[in-house]
Amino acid sequence: MIFKSHLISMLVYSIIISTLLACIKYDEKKDIIRYGVKLLIFMVCGVIVFSWLMYYL
Repeated sequence: MIFKSHLISMLVYSIIISTLLACIKYDEKKDIIRYGVKLLIFMVCGVIVFSWLMYYL
């Protein structure tokens, strides 16, 4: 494993995937940035919630 923490691995994964999906879905730079940031926020919040649940369960 490249990173020692699963949380860091999932954060890097969410950055890569949100950037890729934003570039695929939209053509204009403004739309790409807006959608990419929104998707990144949703994914990072999901990572934090699920990692918190895994820690306590």
